[in-house]
Amino acid sequence: MGLVPGYKYDIFISYVHADNESEVGDGDGWVDQFYKYLDTKLNKHSKQINIWWDSKKLDGSQVFDTTIEEAIKDSAIILCLNSRLYSQSEYCKKELAYFHEKASAEEVGLLIGDRSRIVNVLLSNIHYDEWLPEFVGTSGFVFHDEGAYGDPLPVEAKAPFSDQMKTLRNALVKLMEDFSGDLQTTTPVKEEFAIYFGDTNDSLVDRQDGIISELEHQGFRVERAASNAPSADAHSETTRETIEQAQLAVHLLGEFPGRKIPNSEERFIQQQVSIGMELSTPQLIWMATNMDLSTIENEDYRSFLESLEDGSGNYQGVELVRSNEAELTQLILDHIDRLKQENTIKEVESDGTLKVLLDTHTDDFQYAFDLKKNLTNNDVRLIFNPEDGDPQENIEILYENISEAQKYIFLFGKEENNEWVDVRVKNTMKKLVEFDRYGQDIFLYLS
Repeated sequence: MGLVPGYKYDIFISYVHADNESEVGDGDGWVDQFYKYLDTKLNKHSKQINIWWDSKKLDGSQVFDTTIEEAIKDSAIILCLNSRLYSQSEYCKKELAYFHEKASAEEVGLLIGDRSRIVNVLLSNIHYDEWLPEFVGTSGFVFHDEGAYGDPLPVEAKAPFSDQMKTLRNALVKLMEDFSGDLQTTTPVKEEFAIYFGDTNDSLVDRQDGIISELEHQGFRVERAASNAPSADAHSETTRETIEQAQLAVHLLGEFPGRKIPNSEERFIQQQVSIGMELSTPQLIWMATNMDLSTIENEDYRSFLESLEDGSGNYQGVELVRSNEAELTQLILDHIDRLKQENTIKEVESDGTLKVLLDTHTDDFQYAFDLKKNLTNNDVRLIFNPEDGDPQENIEILYENISEAQKYIFLFGKEENNEWVDVRVKNTMKKLVEFDRYGQDIFLYLS
């Protein structure tokens, strides 16, 4: 699926194949190069963005009309490389008309705000009056020179092509974001990360309330422990249901055992911790660094805390942490980040698809694209991560990609980028160790 909910592809590129014929023999044609730059730019925004274009020219075993029409039907946006040859091509006109018809019939419609889902990229200096009817009401992104005829701009990582590519990328990103926003009312919202907080004693109530307020401010859903159950059985049932719906259970344990459950000798705090340990929900248990267990007067509670600390209770999925109160909020946030990373890795390893991260500098992306094509043709799901500029920028995107991949390829070539490569490789290797991915296959190519 693409970035826009409900569509397999975010962008369908429509072009006439004659515009992709190389003028220098066996080299890539203009459209090939355009696609590579566009894909690279959009990947920096989101690796979910999915572009369809007829790069294989469709082999003889495929029905041309059916294949193209299915791709158009599954696409949110059509990007038309409009040239003199494009307007003369019956098939290109058919693609454009088919998208216009299907988009107009969809609930969201052809227009997103005041912009069309038909994006017009001009490869020739064509007067507005000569545009095809479906382009009426749209604007055009100029990718031709200033001549009266207008030839396609040379594809290169500098102005004017680079400036126009950034303008196009920004417009497409905005269009996709607004499109997704319009679909929110009909698209299921992913459940937020839920955190259960167990009961705590009076000395820690204010601290716990402050932590909960901060977590809720950051968008987390917090479920508090039930503290008004009429019996131990009722309390156990409610606590079990609430913890099972959370992604993490947090228990802040002080030196006092807390209140007893009505009509029972059991206490809220200890029973909630015990129930959590019986479930698959990860448990984070905190005690203050300076809390001396030997001084706790309640024998049953002291014995319970000692069993937690020395591990004699053989509790699974439980992490006991001692720290200062001031560190609590950040400690919980760090734990949540680690759980999310672990869940991502589990999903990667369970779906049976081989995912390979290909990280490269933009200067080397021509070689990387050739490798990308070969891997994709061999049913490898590629996470393509070209990056340039300051290696610290968008490093979180790289880290997210690392957590998803099973194998790693690093392709760096130009000597003038040595400083960038050095920082990039060090950051990457450090994160591989943190994610416990260092034992996986890692391939590093340097020229």
